[in-house]
Amino acid sequence: MYKVLIVDDEHFVRYGIKAMIDWESMGFDVVGEASNGMEGLMAFEELAPDVVISDIKMPVMDGIEFVSQVRALDRQVKLILLTCLDDFEYAQKAIRLGITDYLIKSDIMPKDLEQVMMNLKAVLDEAQSTAGHSPNKQAHEESNKDRFTKEALLMGLAHGTISEAHVTKEKLLAAGLSSSKPPLILLYIGIDNLEKLRSHHSEDEIIMLHTRGIEATREICSMGAEDNEIISGSTGLWTALCKGISADAAEELALRIISRISDELGLSATLGVSNPFYTLLDLRSAYLEAEHRYRLKLFIGCGIVIGQEFVYETDIAAKPVPVMSKKLNDYLYSLDREAMQQYLVDTFEHVKARLDYEGVHLISIELLLNLTNMYLELSHDQEWMYERKKELFDQIKQLEMLEEIIAWFVEIYEELIQKMRAVYSSDQGSIAKAIQYIEQNYDQDLSLQVLSQHVHLSKNYFSNLFKREMGEGVIDYITKVRLERAKALLRNTDLKSSEIGILVGISNSKYFSKLFKKLTGATPSEYRDGVKSM
Repeated sequence: MYKVLIVDDEHFVRYGIKAMIDWESMGFDVVGEASNGMEGLMAFEELAPDVVISDIKMPVMDGIEFVSQVRALDRQVKLILLTCLDDFEYAQKAIRLGITDYLIKSDIMPKDLEQVMMNLKAVLDEAQSTAGHSPNKQAHEESNKDRFTKEALLMGLAHGTISEAHVTKEKLLAAGLSSSKPPLILLYIGIDNLEKLRSHHSEDEIIMLHTRGIEATREICSMGAEDNEIISGSTGLWTALCKGISADAAEELALRIISRISDELGLSATLGVSNPFYTLLDLRSAYLEAEHRYRLKLFIGCGIVIGQEFVYETDIAAKPVPVMSKKLNDYLYSLDREAMQQYLVDTFEHVKARLDYEGVHLISIELLLNLTNMYLELSHDQEWMYERKKELFDQIKQLEMLEEIIAWFVEIYEELIQKMRAVYSSDQGSIAKAIQYIEQNYDQDLSLQVLSQHVHLSKNYFSNLFKREMGEGVIDYITKVRLERAKALLRNTDLKSSEIGILVGISNSKYFSKLFKKLTGATPSEYRDGVKSM
């Protein structure tokens, strides 16, 4: 099993890549993720992955610098770059660093990622069979003797890129962390509506707001007797490690941080608070608790402190998530707006009841893929399709509350129904063309594929349009036409039923007789005898 590390500053993108394909069945294991180049570098040194998938534009350390440092450490690791079309010239600079492949973020589909990973696996398999297992790489995985700065060590422990087994008293002493008065509490702080801010501010302005938020947090946290620590994360996110503090005092501190950010920066911030813990070796668990509570803002609201009243469930990601079915498309094809809306609401309510934010992300990804597939059936304009997908992706990134997400999907799907209604009206002539083709070629090998190609529509769209216009399915209509022709031949000729079956496009005589009786109540010979006796 080859190990994969994903590095991107957007949680939605990282989750989407993990959920997009079945990694294990392809021979890969996603062993870690990071939200910026610095975290990615520590994760790389700790996990020694075979494949790294990295964004270009990230805070703290961007993708180009990250890739450069990774390549300096390991010439063999396979590197995949995530880029946007407007980053492409920038991405070309990375080619000389030995990028294996690149993917355009706004245009990536499961089949694209699968193809890239299949190609990579073939290369990795060949290299492994040629060179065998590398003892140098194994030694690299098992040793981690480098000294870390205080922030790097705390960040590594919090994000799980440095394991507790590698943290010694000597390393803590060297980093200035040998004495941390318990109890400890971690505050996970995030600026709300960051993507909306990005649409009105430059990246430099966003980073400045991030820095000022950290400074405000540091100032408030420094008012106590203990030397509290601030750990910068991806843009708009940071954590504060509070020492020798009670749970009540920590929540009061959190409220002051939110108030200061609001007063000085004019921004809303949400803050998740961990349970008290007593050693830095438990920092990872505390980080997950605080992060989990912070992410509950999806259901609870922004601009608040989310504390210990919300229990941290470590198995939340393992709970089953509803999988999208063909029901939604049936509602779309039948233009049933109310049923479509109720289906969307019910689907999200299922995960809301469990406060399962990962489930919300997964459903959102599935719905976006479904939208893309539906648009492909309605339009062959590739340029419009690309712009529409990019537009949808940019819009959903700006939504932070579940109510906003549900309302947005309902609006987008209602818009899709309106488009389908307009297309239905313009494509009515296609059904007449298909019927004429059936009438003239009923004795040939007719199928949904043949007819949809004849009228230049997708199979699914044509099938639903036909049923909507004719009140019955394509295959049922073809069968009806064939049997009407068979009846005429039975009445007016002395041909055998097997010969008649061939003439109407049903070459299997037993199947023809069985089908004829099923739909008319009599066998072909009984039908002929009945006509003659009249």
